[in-house]
Amino acid sequence: MMKKHLYILLTLVICSQSQAQNFEKLIENFRYNSSGLGMKPQDSVTESSLYKSKEFNVSISDNPIEIKIDTLVFENPYYTDDFDDWDDNYINYPKSQSVIYESNLISLFGNGKFVCHSIETYERNKTLEKKLNTKKFKYHWLIDGQLYASNKSFIFGGLFVWSTGKWKNTRAEKPLKEIPILFADNNFIVYRKCSGEFGGTIYFYDRKSKDTYYTELTCSNTVTKKNGQYQILAHLGHMMGTSEIKVIADPRKLDKANSSQLKIERGNLGYKGISEEFNKTLDLFGIQLFSTFEINNRTLFLTYLNESTFLAEIDGKEIQIVNPLFNNDKYTHDPITKTYGKYTLISMDHYGTALDREVSVMIIKNNEVTLIDWNENHSR
Repeated sequence: MMKKHLYILLTLVICSQSQAQNFEKLIENFRYNSSGLGMKPQDSVTESSLYKSKEFNVSISDNPIEIKIDTLVFENPYYTDDFDDWDDNYINYPKSQSVIYESNLISLFGNGKFVCHSIETYERNKTLEKKLNTKKFKYHWLIDGQLYASNKSFIFGGLFVWSTGKWKNTRAEKPLKEIPILFADNNFIVYRKCSGEFGGTIYFYDRKSKDTYYTELTCSNTVTKKNGQYQILAHLGHMMGTSEIKVIADPRKLDKANSSQLKIERGNLGYKGISEEFNKTLDLFGIQLFSTFEINNRTLFLTYLNESTFLAEIDGKEIQIVNPLFNNDKYTHDPITKTYGKYTLISMDHYGTALDREVSVMIIKNNEVTLIDWNENHSR
């Protein structure tokens, strides 16, 4: 077993770069790593058609986006390698998905302590950490701009809210279990359960009636609200991968879950739903869309195809790559995207590294993308 100090890395910038039209490496990857259904012969791979299937064509956009990219590594200050089994290494990664609160990235680790970083300078905010760590917690969320956390103590457990510089007891809204919240507004708190190829469910908890509505979606990663409608992006990495978008105008017209159904821990309740009060605006096989967000009023998708992760726009059957990002494979199984004002935060897991725990976060602001890896550089 390697010594602890070999694992603990200083927070550092690995690289900073600007990429707009440097697609050569990405094109070469499609040309020489053409394994899988729908891949084109090497000599027919061009910028206008890197990949073509019956459903879509992938090309380099005529209108690329220049993006400043920084790659960082943040240390876990509570890192340990005192394991009986090396598989327990997942303990060294955040217990719940990081959130952005008052210009700080707030992360919670298995020992119940928070780690805080300024998202302006990416330096540790030890002052805020000290205040937050007056208690030990097992999970945290940000809802309506407020920071909530579930107490780790068996005797003095319960939900707390951070208010006026200290933790205060509060009552939990029904869905606040140890699962991430995808979206919240005045009407609904939206969350998901996911069982991979065995199914997934998206839930809408009505904050007024206390009822919960659901539909099948495997597995939801991003919820946005446009023109009063909820747009949910989902993807699954099983086999060649799938991606879909459901648009729901009125969640109260979906199937309503009873109390026993809500106790189901796995994510396949959605298959029992019969309501069709949604519109499926995208349904693709052979490609994975990890996230969606906007840059310069353009709707972009964090896309994974042919062992490459890049940013793309979708125009009908045309998937147009606007930026190659890291020019390598940045894979995640069940990411979650949330918007915090001018920032978009993508929490990324990787099962082979830390099971379902967060191993990286991606922060997007304007034309800047910052990728933060926990403990070590996870580029593959």
